[in-house]
Amino acid sequence: MNTMISNACIKGDLSTAEELISQEIDANGENYRLYANRSVVLARRLDWDHALDDASKVRCADLIDHNPLTMG
Repeated sequence: MNTMISNACIKGDLSTAEELISQEIDANGENYRLYANRSVVLARRLDWDHALDDASKVRCADLIDHNPLTMG
């Protein structure tokens, strides 16, 4: 997580944190850690449905990345 996102979270500026993370996801949608971070921010905003959606993406990506059947 970059410093701007971290600072926004620390200050409680969750809308800014969400926006910054979303921009990073748009640039690199294959980084499942970004979805995990946004899921936490969304949960803190009590946006449960979207938090769960992002959390589900993390789990799927994690399974694919660490599945011995899909690893070279």
